[in-house]
Amino acid sequence: MSILVDFNNVPQRVLDFESSGYDERYSQSPLIRGLAYTLIALEWEGTPAILSDAFIPKSKDGDSFTATIERLGYRCDVTKLKTLDNIDKHPHPCFIEIENLSAIFLGTKDGRLLLFDYTNNNTIEYPMCKKPCLLIAISEYSRLFREPPPESQDRSNWIKYAFYRYNNELKSLIILSFVISILGALQPFFIMSVYNFALTSSSQATLYWLTLFAVIVGFSEYFFKKMRVNIIATSGKDLAVHISQAVISKLLWLPYAMTSTAGVSSQLARLKDIDTFRRLVTAESTLSYFDMPFVIVFIIAIALMSGTAALVVMGGLILMLVFCVYSRYIYSQATSKSSRANAMVSYQWNEILRGIKTIQGLPLLRVVQSRFSASHMQSTSDAENVAVTNSKIQAAGGSLIQVIGTASIVTAVIGVMEGTSDAGAMLATVILVWKALGPIMGIYNSISKFQSIKASSAQINNLMSMNDDKLTLEKSPPIRLFQGSIVGSGVSHRYTGAATGLTNLGFKIPPSAKVVICGPTGCGKTTLISIIAGLEDRYQGAVSVDGYNIKQFNSYRYRTSINYIPFNLHIFEGSLETNFILHNGLIPTEKMQEMVSFFELDEWLPEGLATQLNVDKCKSLPNGIQQKLRLALGLGNCEQSLIIIDEPFNGAENENSQYFNRLFSDKLLNKTVIFSTNDPGLIATSNMSLVLELDGNLKYFGLTDKYLNSLS
Repeated sequence: MSILVDFNNVPQRVLDFESSGYDERYSQSPLIRGLAYTLIALEWEGTPAILSDAFIPKSKDGDSFTATIERLGYRCDVTKLKTLDNIDKHPHPCFIEIENLSAIFLGTKDGRLLLFDYTNNNTIEYPMCKKPCLLIAISEYSRLFREPPPESQDRSNWIKYAFYRYNNELKSLIILSFVISILGALQPFFIMSVYNFALTSSSQATLYWLTLFAVIVGFSEYFFKKMRVNIIATSGKDLAVHISQAVISKLLWLPYAMTSTAGVSSQLARLKDIDTFRRLVTAESTLSYFDMPFVIVFIIAIALMSGTAALVVMGGLILMLVFCVYSRYIYSQATSKSSRANAMVSYQWNEILRGIKTIQGLPLLRVVQSRFSASHMQSTSDAENVAVTNSKIQAAGGSLIQVIGTASIVTAVIGVMEGTSDAGAMLATVILVWKALGPIMGIYNSISKFQSIKASSAQINNLMSMNDDKLTLEKSPPIRLFQGSIVGSGVSHRYTGAATGLTNLGFKIPPSAKVVICGPTGCGKTTLISIIAGLEDRYQGAVSVDGYNIKQFNSYRYRTSINYIPFNLHIFEGSLETNFILHNGLIPTEKMQEMVSFFELDEWLPEGLATQLNVDKCKSLPNGIQQKLRLALGLGNCEQSLIIIDEPFNGAENENSQYFNRLFSDKLLNKTVIFSTNDPGLIATSNMSLVLELDGNLKYFGLTDKYLNSLS
């Protein structure tokens, strides 16, 4: 039996997806079975567990089918047919909806439709008739290439392509902004008309008509502004969610070797970058960017009233733009100094914390005070300078806008005094001047955001251009199920700055073996376990599972094919059932309860699977109970054939070694289990031992009985 997925062996693939372990999942969501048959026909390389976890439930099966397929990297074509006559020309298998029937369309036979009724798990025939139907098929291009979306092709400009997704919405905002500018420019003309026509003719009818037109224009402007705000509220929110999901997904898909050495501050910085764009695409102030180009509409309107005032406004706008450029330069200079100081603070912290072992013999408090305090004082001083600079720029800009507005109004008043224009034109000019300055004020107030938006954009683009486990997923051999044979050849590893480490290790572990890794503290037990588990790839030599070098597998694909239980298994805030799902995927609740009962945890979890857990609550439990809970959550339904455990029952080995004896003779009988410990009771439960010297050399590898006899 091959450990890799054999696409030609369709019966075996169907049997894998029809495993009894997924009966509960299929009964809850029958569509998953329909998706499975569709994907098997496409030679999808995934497993039932991956499909179960990727499934997105929706109120309608068609929406759920589309969402799940797209989550797996494919694209869907939705077609509505008026009759079933030419349905055979469409690609299949695909999802079909005819009246109240939802099924998977498999093809036609003798003029009848062959449908897989996933709800009842059987194949049915449906007559060819004139009824309309809905087809959702995986696109032909997606079937062949399954390329990532366009924004991931040029990953150095990912943000730009993210905005391209909403190209139609951007065009709508531009058109609406132009219409709003036209309507805004018309309103002052009604005021001028009241002076020039209604008052001079003393005609109430004229006044009423002008008022009616002004009200219509006002309501129209309000309507279009509301449409524009709705676009920001809906599409802007969608764009913010898209950026957030993509960036967080990227962080999660980055290789372990890269993220394990990254500080928490660098991870949080990406969340700050996300928030910067969230505020950009959802804030109403963003609309001022769309209003800016149409200031020309107000300038033309002012020119019709008073050419001189229009020239003053034009000159003022040019002066304002020059001031904005100069202000941005001054602000960027101030923030760059602050950024350098803040970077120095982070650097000093990292250097102190990372080098803690090398400076233990020094007066640590003095080192912290002298190196950190200096950079912190500089950071505080530069931050204060940025705040002062920004307040000065804001004050100067506000004053400049007031001067431009006042100069334009004075020019319009002079025109009235000289008789070149009338009072109505003057009032209209005053209103138009402030309408023209509105977008400028909005852009000006955003000067301080330009630098942060630019920096956040660069950081996100850099992040999205990195290679991650998801990008290499399709190049990796698809794993069906490991048998558990492990061979290590010349395995060596050194941490940076370490004098010793794992040195030229060689071992051969047969399937179903129970292997203990033991040795003095610091000899490299956890490092070796991390290498076999695929977490640490910076080593020399080779580790093979069932004849395949583990480095040829995608990290995600390999780690989901084995079961690795770390020393510190994270407890998520939520119910016990939620923690089982987060650590193992969707497994039957019976399997969860079975594992809880096996480790005799019922009395500590009074509400069963509904018991609420968090880190603090778990720390309040006795250590032995914590360790049993860790193993229960980590083992799950014991589906994988290779199980790796770092320090099981740490600190509570004596009273809990019995559980390993029971596990090895029952649930894990045919599984390959590798675990690390120095406890003689747990060592005795294994049948093979890999013993390391303090310097990382191999001391012994063979039968456990011989090793225990040598100790006695």
